[in-house]
Amino acid sequence: ATTIPNPTDTANIVVASTTGFGNTGAILIEDEFITYTGKTSNTFTGITRSQYSSSGSSHTAGVYVSEAQAAPSANTATALTMSVTDAAVGVATDPADNTKIVFSYAATYNILFSIQLATYDSADNVTLWVQQNGNAVPNSAGVVTVPAIHGGNPGATIAAWNVVLPVNAGDNMQLYFSSDTGKTLAVTYPPGTSPAHPVSPAVILTATFVSAI
Repeated sequence: ATTIPNPTDTANIVVASTTGFGNTGAILIEDEFITYTGKTSNTFTGITRSQYSSSGSSHTAGVYVSEAQAAPSANTATALTMSVTDAAVGVATDPADNTKIVFSYAATYNILFSIQLATYDSADNVTLWVQQNGNAVPNSAGVVTVPAIHGGNPGATIAAWNVVLPVNAGDNMQLYFSSDTGKTLAVTYPPGTSPAHPVSPAVILTATFVSAI
């Protein structure tokens, strides 16, 4: 990102690229959640600072900007987006709705997912589940507790489990979450330097073919 000189500045935020980010949404810069209402190829517009109980601060040019996915309010079902495909055969995100994974073939799949969650507020319970063709998959939900902010650091946890899912050709599936406080987000953490480690994506989903139907 370009330099953001003070904690209340709401000028447009210029980055190398906004590819993969939603048309509206939230971003994480260092320890601050910032929301935006629009974007161009390299700029976030309609900026609101210090969101979801995070504290505003100045940010220097070159800091990492990552996506954060939030529910619009407490206890509101929200579909999680998936913007990058590493490898796929017969499975793809819906080009019109990147919350949906679409299956090309009738088969049974093992769906394994992980969600990186974080809050700058009090401890929070987050519910996660799978939907198929718009309907909740029975027994797919789980509840995880995200710890409260501590020592100025966000409370964070990773939730992960799997669901074995029979699908027909053309079926779609989605990952949903809700938060008791509305202040826990699915967050992509930047790569670290001490020690060096790779990016921690907000959402990872793997659909593995098990057998034909």
